[in-house]
Amino acid sequence: MMQPLITRTDIAQYRQISKTPNDAKLNEMILDAQLLDLQPLLGEKLFTAVMAAPENYTILLNGGVYEHEGISYTNYGVKMVLSYFTYARYTLFASVTDTPYSVVEKLNPESRPAEAATKKSMYQVNRDAAHKIWESVHNWLTRTNNEDYKKSCGMGNTNQGMRFTKIV
Repeated sequence: MMQPLITRTDIAQYRQISKTPNDAKLNEMILDAQLLDLQPLLGEKLFTAVMAAPENYTILLNGGVYEHEGISYTNYGVKMVLSYFTYARYTLFASVTDTPYSVVEKLNPESRPAEAATKKSMYQVNRDAAHKIWESVHNWLTRTNNEDYKKSCGMGNTNQGMRFTKIV
């Protein structure tokens, strides 16, 4: 079973997220972000190694300042990247809950849910930020010649989406 690399506390360092004892939905979003957003960036080999022994990858996960060719650079770390990807997913999907009768959106009388367009905009802004932050991690992996990271990983198309073409 895959373990989450981050927690609500990690996300709260970068994004405003409510405190709640119920982390089931958030953990679902963390695991989705790890598998669907982070794994393609790290590549299968490095992702598998990190998931097997995260304690061996503290600099990759937490980031830090490093020197390359006499210049100081910052690696913001995978946890920051993952926090933004998770928050993006959380803003778009967290209010949707599966019940025995259907998938519903939770409402209460004291509030009004954010419009779908607002949630989608927040989702996209946070994904874009995650990709921008990822560039620092990619640069660190490349500059330090990480043997488990292939230079072709992670810097492809960051505008993820589906395109359908009709074949006539």
